[in-house]
Amino acid sequence: MKKRYLFFLILWITQLSNAQVHELGIFAGGSNYVGDIGPTTVIRPNAFAYGLIYKYNTNPRIAYRTTLTSMRICAKDANASNEIRQSFGNEIDKDITEITAGIEFNFFEYNLSHWKYTSTPYFIFELAVYQYKKAVSLATSVPPEVNFNYETERGIAIPFGIGYKSQLFDRFAFAIETRLRYTFTDDLDDGLLIKEEVLTGHPENAKFNDPDTNDWYVFTGVSIVYTFGRPPCYSSKRR
Repeated sequence: MKKRYLFFLILWITQLSNAQVHELGIFAGGSNYVGDIGPTTVIRPNAFAYGLIYKYNTNPRIAYRTTLTSMRICAKDANASNEIRQSFGNEIDKDITEITAGIEFNFFEYNLSHWKYTSTPYFIFELAVYQYKKAVSLATSVPPEVNFNYETERGIAIPFGIGYKSQLFDRFAFAIETRLRYTFTDDLDDGLLIKEEVLTGHPENAKFNDPDTNDWYVFTGVSIVYTFGRPPCYSSKRR
């Protein structure tokens, strides 16, 4: 009986090891912010973003993934189509660093070892931890002499997105994707400081930095990954 259990255990471990597929690569593209400053278009890359990506494929439909991203977000009220926003005259320009972990769910089976399954659309569900510089008031002042300093702030965001990936050649693959991040703060753009000090006395002050609407940031770009493992993509030979 023990030998039988041992046999099935070894068989299970062998099958598990055969299914291990790793992907490691880089990605680059554009980022944008959606909040109280500038245009309200959700996907409009206007700054550079780049990073690293790693995936662990558990089967042809599901992969665990983690990313490390550095991106810039910038926006100007002068570029907004809303006349009220244009009257504020504010702008944002800062860097965000984030790390994410989540799941990639393929629409179709994905297997670089089989010519029929080398491309598929996919969904992304993740959790992100990000870091940025937040403007903090040092003393009460009268505009336009605003007295403030920048402090490191961290937050949690819920990223989700959609993409399409396909084999480039041999063990290399590429993907095009868009990831949207919903944050749990309305102060990614220093909106609280602007409202309290910069826009004091502005006739439209009450319409700025609505506490019921949190900020978003978005990444859209391309990744190139190298697939490795024993054997690659669930099969020891190409069919």
